[in-house]
Amino acid sequence: MKNLLKLLVAVVALFAFSTMAEAQEPADKKLLLNIVRKVKPEHVNTLRDSFLKCRVETLKEPGCIKYEIFQSAADPTVFFIYEIWKNEEAHKYHSTTAHVKIHSDECKGINDPDFKGEFHRILIE
Repeated sequence: MKNLLKLLVAVVALFAFSTMAEAQEPADKKLLLNIVRKVKPEHVNTLRDSFLKCRVETLKEPGCIKYEIFQSAADPTVFFIYEIWKNEEAHKYHSTTAHVKIHSDECKGINDPDFKGEFHRILIE
């Protein structure tokens, strides 16, 4: 009975780890990022302007498919960021670029501290 239980645990663990490995980064999948962010009211223009400057350079990156920002009509301090990348590697490269560093620096400390943002990472066909 103990051996059967050990075998069952081993099979379940093997299946779980192999499924996780497959689900992590299939090479043929695009990466979609959906981010919800809320800024302090005095920083609405800071985020929008900085993002739009960064967007100009980001759209030149070979792995960038979409890089958009939308502002909530109900609450102008809430922004929805929508990105699609050719693959995970393209997004990793994007994260190392000078324009992202500048955007990051310009937007330090502007988030509304009472808002829990959202970040969704989705692999798509």
